[in-house]
Amino acid sequence: MDHWFIDLVIGIGSFFIHPLTYIGLLAMIGIGYRRLKRERKMFHMSTGSVGKDVFHRLLPGVLAGVVLSVVALASGIVLTPEFLLTTTATYLVLIIVGGAGFASPAYALGLALLLSYFLPFGGGTSVDPLPVLIIIGSLLFIEGVFMRLQSKREQFSPLRLRSKRGKWVGGQRLDRMWLIPVCIFIPGETFVAGDWWPLLPVTDDVSMLLVPFLVGFRLTTLGQRMKIKIKSAGTRMIGFGALLFVGAALVMYLPGWVWLPVVLIAIIGRMLLQFYEYVSDRRKDYYFVPKNDGIVILSVLPESPGEKMGLLPGEIVTKVHGNPIHTEWNFYQQLQINPAYGRIEVIDANGERRVEKAALYDNQHHELGLLFLHPNEESWEDE
Repeated sequence: MDHWFIDLVIGIGSFFIHPLTYIGLLAMIGIGYRRLKRERKMFHMSTGSVGKDVFHRLLPGVLAGVVLSVVALASGIVLTPEFLLTTTATYLVLIIVGGAGFASPAYALGLALLLSYFLPFGGGTSVDPLPVLIIIGSLLFIEGVFMRLQSKREQFSPLRLRSKRGKWVGGQRLDRMWLIPVCIFIPGETFVAGDWWPLLPVTDDVSMLLVPFLVGFRLTTLGQRMKIKIKSAGTRMIGFGALLFVGAALVMYLPGWVWLPVVLIAIIGRMLLQFYEYVSDRRKDYYFVPKNDGIVILSVLPESPGEKMGLLPGEIVTKVHGNPIHTEWNFYQQLQINPAYGRIEVIDANGERRVEKAALYDNQHHELGLLFLHPNEESWEDE
């Protein structure tokens, strides 16, 4: 107890030696690399560097970790080192198999809880299910909040592929993963447990670790804009997280094996939500399809002239410098009429026409930084 401050520093430093920290960072880099490779194959350019898939996720993950740490410490959540090790192994397998799409905490922590109880090394006593269910519900709630925050932007990874009928169609994809550091109590001798925890009783001495958790998802849309889809998906995920809190409350007041159906609801329910997002989108007509009166914008590169002009994915470019266009090559030719100035006429998502103008410079993005549905060549293949 005399060295509690040193033990506290060691507990915080454990985050930087935990294997899941580096598994998460490598997975985030892998997500960015696959996006970059896919976009360059389809469009000969990318919507951003690999770094944006890592560094832009770090601060939101830390802020979410601070909030969840307050909840975990104030409620007296204690997890065992064996369970945390099982969770790490489960995350690793899920990420290898399915990437960000399988990195949901409902899968990783739910499966780790089942493994802890039903495999021989678990012994049926390795961890209390209630704290695990609280963390799963909290992380699912955070996952839903992160989804909704993504709806405030317009820059999603574009797709250009063949439909079953051989027609060119477009779509948008969103792969995201966050690394969330959370302060967790484990059995130890750093702090003397008292009876002040309002939620969970802590009867033994405990130590504190800063433990990484991962939150990830993958969403692909062909039938609507990602901005709309991700907002509704986030709302459903927040509701699902709240449902898990209700399940945790039942476990608190109904002892025994009540936790088992709750954790199965967490795993299967997350799978059903993922399946619903896929099916509900595929039942819609294709949103990004060729138009007779212009070419469809699939993506607008960040900090490009197109972004400064307010052009958005899904809008149709009909004229450049007053001349009608029908192909991407035609668009480029019309831009060369006056390469120092751009005058673009578009039809927006509401069917209304508007004209955007901007000065152009030699060091700016090719073709205003716009990625179109119409390909320049016929060599692309559906992934």
